[in-house]
Amino acid sequence: MQTLGWTALFVVSAAIVVRCGLSLSRAGDRLAETTGLGRLWVGTILLAVATSLPELVTNLAAVRLDAPALAGGNILGANMLNVVVLVGLVSLFPKAVVRPMGSDQWWLVGTALALTGVVTLLVALEGPGNVGPVSLGTLLLLGGYVVGMVAVYRTRGAVEAAVALADGPTDQVPVSAKRAWLAFGLAAGGVLVAAPLLAASADRLADILGISGSFMGVLAVAIVTTMPETSVTWGALRLGSEEMALGNVYGSCAFNVLVLGLSDLLYARPIFTVLDRSHLVAGLGALALMGVGPLFLFLRMRQMLTLSRLVAVGVLAGWIGAMFLVLASAPGPVT
Repeated sequence: MQTLGWTALFVVSAAIVVRCGLSLSRAGDRLAETTGLGRLWVGTILLAVATSLPELVTNLAAVRLDAPALAGGNILGANMLNVVVLVGLVSLFPKAVVRPMGSDQWWLVGTALALTGVVTLLVALEGPGNVGPVSLGTLLLLGGYVVGMVAVYRTRGAVEAAVALADGPTDQVPVSAKRAWLAFGLAAGGVLVAAPLLAASADRLADILGISGSFMGVLAVAIVTTMPETSVTWGALRLGSEEMALGNVYGSCAFNVLVLGLSDLLYARPIFTVLDRSHLVAGLGALALMGVGPLFLFLRMRQMLTLSRLVAVGVLAGWIGAMFLVLASAPGPVT
């Protein structure tokens, strides 16, 4: 009976997260039109932050419970899974028009890769150095995120001006910005309420079913907390906005790493000194998959569908292989 109750909570909260994620993508598309922020910037900041709320809530709870391994596994596992989601969903839309990546998109991808690389290096070096009470790694992550987002914002203007000239005038009726902000806020609120319930029910079900902590951190919790990104990416592709989908995925990857830095601020010790070799494996896996993402989009842009599908299969196989390596390298007995 207890299992049935937690399963019901998981299903209901998952449905709410998916529905709110679709609403987020629609509201984000309207905000891009009414505010002039642009689809990449909306996907990178607004959607990425909103859909990463589950990671934020889960990680802050994990460090308060003295479970840094869960926090690190959740972030690196989510970054791997985000790329699997992007590649998989784009493959389901064979008619989607994938445009060449602009300089702002390259800045975004580069920022996400660089931040994930910094985390992986910090884990490998066991978090060397502190600046007062703050870890040097956290300062690097916070500073790198700010610099990267500023670069994306500054480079988007010239890119969008060129796109506007190429597309010509539009006959679409503008949507009220207030209504778009209201819809975005309500959908984000739904994610904020439902996502912790989703994570809590998944954690409880894992306890009941006897699933190991390593599996929970790197795989199960990552799947749960990336459901909003999945639904938003699906919604963005349905709207024909692959730019917003890219911004959401790689923006979420960058923000996820920032969340790990924020978790370090709240943890009693430098969090990178207590992460183990399984997190190093997860970090390397995330870097590899995130690096393949632009290659997949390039192949789709060139309409090389067969080759792009092979790359998509390779990404999925790489993710599965990384999961086995993470579990095999986790220290201690599986409980």
